[in-house]
Amino acid sequence: MNRKNTLRPLPLSSQRELRTLVENRRAYTLNSCELNVFETYKRSELVPLQFDDLVITSMLRGKKVMHLFGKPGFDYLPGETVIVPPSVRMEIDFPLASDNEPTQCTALAIGRKQIADTINYLNEYHPRSLGALNWQLTFDKYHFYNHTELAVLINKLIAISTSGDVHKDVLADLTLKELLIRIIQLQNRYTATDATQPDSRIGQVVAYIRQHIAHSLSVDELSQVAHISKPHFYRAFKHEMGISPMEFVILERINQAKQLLAAGSTIKEACFGSGFNNLNYFIRIFKKHEGITPGAYRLLLTK
Repeated sequence: MNRKNTLRPLPLSSQRELRTLVENRRAYTLNSCELNVFETYKRSELVPLQFDDLVITSMLRGKKVMHLFGKPGFDYLPGETVIVPPSVRMEIDFPLASDNEPTQCTALAIGRKQIADTINYLNEYHPRSLGALNWQLTFDKYHFYNHTELAVLINKLIAISTSGDVHKDVLADLTLKELLIRIIQLQNRYTATDATQPDSRIGQVVAYIRQHIAHSLSVDELSQVAHISKPHFYRAFKHEMGISPMEFVILERINQAKQLLAAGSTIKEACFGSGFNNLNYFIRIFKKHEGITPGAYRLLLTK
């Protein structure tokens, strides 16, 4: 498991506000985006939904099963986000929805100009220095857990959209730009860590980290792998990935520890086998990122 950052649920619609029990919709329209809040109060299957613009959807309550891109359905739960391209049809199951346990999710539809302006801004003023291509928004990775920054920004956008602030269009534009940049960085992180794409300098560094995960690693050593100076490497890595090189190393070590625990290793073996050199620190950092201790994680695997 990975730790998920859940969003704050919104107050449910009153009975007199409900027009339907399946995907009842409230909409809050701004200049560059529209926040839609959907609630479902009864079990349903293959409910269609489609937007003309790109949408960032986030689960607040309950459970859905999403069908996208002709692929098998996947569970969609609070603490998770799905991005859907313009004019792509979603089909949604609501296996547990009821009057007492409704589902609730948001769908933030973002205008194409806002997206294009943000990507152009990134490429003009903050071009990629370790990647071969320009910044872009992709849909190879469209379903992910909310990390802290993502949850904070989506919560902020929901609060702005549902407020009566006279400046909410300006505030929403600024927050949307940051949200899109965070998503692009997150997608780039997944792409750079894809073992099938080792050609970029980032990919080479990631491959080196994974090959030497059980050993001591430093920014000096990683900058030499990238064949650039330490200060340039540090700035470029954080710019490309959204986190520092050593923060990334810690995430990779935690992933390695989880694999070792799943394979039957003891907590001590998982600690040292993934490159941590202090058991107490390992337990503390594992809990910080995963929300549970390594011991609790092992117990989950045996159930």
